Amino acid sequence: MADLLHLSLQQIILRVSPVPVVVAAFVGLVRFRYLPLNLRYLTALMWFILPLELVGLVMMLYHQNNLFLMPLCAIGEFWLLAVVYDKTLASAAFTRGLPWLVGGFAAYVLFDSLHVADGLWKFRPGQQVLQSVLVLGLVGLYFRKLLHELHVQQLKREPMFWVSAGLTIYCLGYLQIALFSNFLLRYSHGLNMNVWMVHSLLFITLYCCYSLALWLPPKK
Repeated sequence: MADLLHLSLQQIILRVSPVPVVVAAFVGLVRFRYLPLNLRYLTALMWFILPLELVGLVMMLYHQNNLFLMPLCAIGEFWLLAVVYDKTLASAAFTRGLPWLVGGFAAYVLFDSLHVADGLWKFRPGQQVLQSVLVLGLVGLYFRKLLHELHVQQLKREPMFWVSAGLTIYCLGYLQIALFSNFLLRYSHGLNMNVWMVHSLLFITLYCCYSLALWLPPKK
C-alpha cells in the first residue's frame, strides 16, 4: 500500500489500464449466448487480448522488455476485428478479400519484426501505423453502410456504433504516437511517461466502448 502512495499519476494509469479489458471480457462471457455472431467474435478478441495485457503488465512491473508481445497482439487483434466487421458488413466482396487483407498484414508484421536483429524487442512504429490505418478503413466501411441504412433510429442503442466510435478515437490518437514515436518516446523520460499515459487513457476509452457494446441488449 505504501508503494502505491508513491506512484505518479502516469504509473497508476498504466497499471490500471488492463482493468477495462477484464470488465469487457467478463461482460462478453456473461452475455455470450445472447450476442449476435459479430459480437461473439468481439468477445473472442477480449479473451485474446486479456492474457497478453496481464503478461505485459507483469513484465513491465518487473522491468522486463515486453515488446515481443506486440507483433502477436497486432496480428491477432487485427484478424479478429476484421472478422467482426466481416460479419457486420455482410459483404461478399469483403469476405473474399479478408484472407488476403489479414494475411498481407501478418506477413508484413512478421517480416518487419524478424528481418533485423532484435526486431522483436524493439518498438516497431510501422506496424502500429499500418494497423491503425487498416482499422480506420474497416470503421469507414461500417459508417458508410450505416449511412445507407436509414432504419437505424438510435445510434446509442447500436453496439457496432460504440465499437466503431471507440476504435476511431483510439486509432486516431495512437496514430499520432506511432508516427512521431522517434521523437516523442526518446526526447525525455518524462515525456515518454506522459505519452504512454495518454495511450493508456485512449486504451481505457476503447475498452469501455467495447464493454458498452457487449452490454447493450440485442435488437428486437
